[in-house]
Formats: sequence, C-alpha cells, structure tokens
Amino acid sequence: MAAASAVAERMSVPTLDASLDALVAILVAGPDVKSVPDLAGKTIAIDDRYSESSISRVRTAMAAAGANEVQLSKSQASAISRLVAKEVPAAVVGLVSASAAESFPELARLRTFRVPLSSRSANKQP
Repeated sequence: MAAASAVAERMSVPTLDASLDALVAILVAGPDVKSVPDLAGKTIAIDDRYSESSISRVRTAMAAAGANEVQLSKSQASAISRLVAKEVPAAVVGLVSASAAESFPELARLRTFRVPLSSRSANKQP
C-alpha cells in the first residue's frame, strides 16, 4: 500500500489547476466497490494538497461517471491511509496525466478506477 501511495505521489502533477482537462483521477476503492456508480452518495477521501478547484472538478467527473452526490473529504491523514483504515469506501490517490493513469499499478484486494477530468472524455467508462 505504501508503494502505491508513493507511485501516486510521484505521478501527481504539481500545478494541478493549470491543466485539469488533461488529468485523470486515480480512484482506489475497497473490493466491495464494483464500479464508480457504486460510490454515489458516499464520502471519498482526497489528500489535502488538492485545491478546491481540483476537488470540484473531481466531483463533477465522478458525477459524469455515474457517482452522483459524492462528498470529497480532506484530512491530515492521507487518503490511502483512510481507505486502508476503512474510514471511507474509496480514495482519490492522485490526479495524473492520462498516460500515467494507464501505468498506475493494480493493487491487491483493492479496485482501481480511472476517472477522466476532461469534459470531453468524462462520458467514457474508466
């Protein structure tokens, strides 16, 4: 799990607001989450390093992917730690380029979803 978190941090784009349309949210969820729409109405962890603008775009992208009324929750604890502790059913572990999203590793006993932030590709299933 620590390795996955490190990968996510290395892949994250430092100035997120400048190119949000080119980014993909890497969403890691527990094994009971079968698809992004399963997270509708749930609280999802996100690291506090992301701006309110980025969080708003993630929320919009989640709704476009079928997860309406998702609440994104910041905390001093990392998003992945909150998922592992079962505080939340899922965590946004990174906002990365589309090519980096493709190479994000699958994690044992967890599900990984890729949610495009671009309005042009938001209708595509991850």
